[in-house]
Amino acid sequence: MGKVIQVQKKYSLLSDKLKIIFLILPWLFTGQIKAQCLSSVNPVGGTVNLLVLEKNTLRVISFYRHNYGNKYFEGSRPSDFSLIKSANYNYAGTIVAYGLAEKLTLETEFGYFFNKTQHYNISPSLKLQGSGFSNAVVSARYGLLKNQSKRFFISTGLGLKIPLSTTPVSRGGVELPVELQPTTGAYGAVAQLFMVKEVPASGTRYFLTSRAEFNSANRQEYKPGTSVFTSLFFSKHLMYSWLRGDWTTIIQLRSEIRGRDRTLNGWKESSGSTIFYVSPQVNYFIAEKWNISLMLDLPVYQYFTGIQLATKYGISLNLARDFRLGN
Repeated sequence: MGKVIQVQKKYSLLSDKLKIIFLILPWLFTGQIKAQCLSSVNPVGGTVNLLVLEKNTLRVISFYRHNYGNKYFEGSRPSDFSLIKSANYNYAGTIVAYGLAEKLTLETEFGYFFNKTQHYNISPSLKLQGSGFSNAVVSARYGLLKNQSKRFFISTGLGLKIPLSTTPVSRGGVELPVELQPTTGAYGAVAQLFMVKEVPASGTRYFLTSRAEFNSANRQEYKPGTSVFTSLFFSKHLMYSWLRGDWTTIIQLRSEIRGRDRTLNGWKESSGSTIFYVSPQVNYFIAEKWNISLMLDLPVYQYFTGIQLATKYGISLNLARDFRLGN
């Protein structure tokens, strides 16, 4: 009986803390400012398929990503605002693609947030944390151009975003803020473009990727803004006699532009951003079957509408393999 009472007291204390934070939030943010958390996850970067696959080829890419931030920005400048001490998330995702025809590849993306966490600068100390499945994306990719003599390729893709849950996550009887929800519960569409140029003699590749995400409103009439992610890569296959194994280094320059979110009351004051990253990556090819890579995301420029918590760094571990399922 004593253990039951202790559990009830802990649950009551958590519920009280949550209620307190949501009661004081409107007073802490003047001008209806609501601070955002870290950027949402997308597969742009070292985890994305670039071109259509050969017919009857199955590709599986799994990745784990950790992001951390501990400083607010207002516009492009650091802010003195400090409601949240730090925030982080840990996310595991999988991309499965299949070459249905010579120029057509089907693809699906899905993933799970082990945590989306915010540590608050208040007394008593408070930590809010959400977890769960993110949106799934089902898409088709088509090969627009394949010039083998010049080693130049272009492909494009269209897809549908599907929320795996439309019920907001709650803790202690209180619904978590949208920044801690694993999914906004909104359907959407995805459009992608890929361009690749190879120089086999030097073992280098240049490629450009662009991905636009369009969202509808969820059941709570919350509509995430349109996002556009663009990446420019340079990769170099390391062909040195003294280096054992099959190694490739990649440097990525990426822009992430997010439009403002919309609520029942109009535009969300602190939403929307433009962020530029530089992302070094190293890739190792194991036994001519497995590709394993490690990537670091470092923001070099960040601009936010309103006051938002910025990303300090992100790190990703990726594993990929192709399977031949037929002739």
